[in-house]
Amino acid sequence: MRVAFKAGMLLAAAAVIAAGCAGQPEPEPATPTPAATAPAPDLIAITPASPAALPASPTLAPADTPVPAPPPIDASAVQCAPADAPMQGIAKVSDELGYALAPTFLPQGFTLAGVSGAGSAFTQIYQRTGAATRSIILAYPVEFSPDGASGPLGWQRPDDALDELRLGDHAAYVMRGGWSDASIIAGPGLDPKDAEWDYDKSLALFFSCATDDGDRIALAIQALPGPVDWISVGEIVDIAHSLRHTSR
Repeated sequence: MRVAFKAGMLLAAAAVIAAGCAGQPEPEPATPTPAATAPAPDLIAITPASPAALPASPTLAPADTPVPAPPPIDASAVQCAPADAPMQGIAKVSDELGYALAPTFLPQGFTLAGVSGAGSAFTQIYQRTGAATRSIILAYPVEFSPDGASGPLGWQRPDDALDELRLGDHAAYVMRGGWSDASIIAGPGLDPKDAEWDYDKSLALFFSCATDDGDRIALAIQALPGPVDWISVGEIVDIAHSLRHTSR
């Protein structure tokens, strides 16, 4: 059993690492403004010639056009297929772990920006720069518990932050958000009841892939910063299915 990242620490560490890889520190994100609640449909205005001209019952405005359902997610098992060619930029990972993983699919514009870690666990940071830097973090091996345990801080993750997704015969977990920056800065001294979960902070998939030798590797793919409306869960699963495995 390999030593692994604690999932609760991954969110905080990845944000710091990703910001460092961008070249310049990112400004502190603004506090998300809750989306305004959509008003109820207005009644069609009627200007009668006299009170007697009012209809018995007003006519409601047409309903909004239904939003198309998202495409289905490929729920087949994730196999870390052997790489056809040497994978550039992650030799340090292979040297330390004896193996390395890399995606062959990423959304347009993302490239490897850096590698962090040593010994038993690593993160690979893929970034797209421009008006706003976006980061996709691949971390492995990781340690994750779906029961809400939050590691040494003793904070209980909200139940509605996690959804289960079956990938073949194995469970994967989609996690929306993470502990707020203010809570992380306060650290262990913060009363657990005062710790705040930021649902817009990131979007992460925790899963495992199988290698040809029958081994399983636990991984996390995390997209940040939030609000994460620039990548879907389906695209993150596509990244997982594109993983290639190479041994030292």
